[in-house]
Amino acid sequence: MVRLSTGTFRCVLLTPAGKLLDCKAGALVLPAHDGFRGVLRNHAPMLCKLAGGIMQVKDIVGRDDAFFLVDGGFARISENFVTILAHEVTTFEGMEREQAEKIVSEARSVLVGDAYIRTQTGTADAARAAQLVKLARLSSILSNE
Repeated sequence: MVRLSTGTFRCVLLTPAGKLLDCKAGALVLPAHDGFRGVLRNHAPMLCKLAGGIMQVKDIVGRDDAFFLVDGGFARISENFVTILAHEVTTFEGMEREQAEKIVSEARSVLVGDAYIRTQTGTADAARAAQLVKLARLSSILSNE
């Protein structure tokens, strides 16, 4: 892989439930409200609104890459420090494999029309189900089929 930037920056992911991530990373991809934003070391200061989508934290010092399904919030980038304040986050990190596979199975049921995932409004959310399946692939819960 070709590296576009050398060095790392601090990345912190916060939710109403608490801190999910605090690490040194080499790259970050955020689902912004107007498209995906890539962040490398020495990025210009920026504040952006987050949309629903998969956030990728890459080249983390001392561990594997991390993937999170983010649903709204804000990201602040300043002086090699990224703070993500997310409304809701889903991750398979630290989850038992059986539990993760159950979630993915339910998401696949939504995609084929056999079941549904209830959101806060109580409606079926096929887009979220598709994102969960993609998150599972990125997190190596599913093989690339």
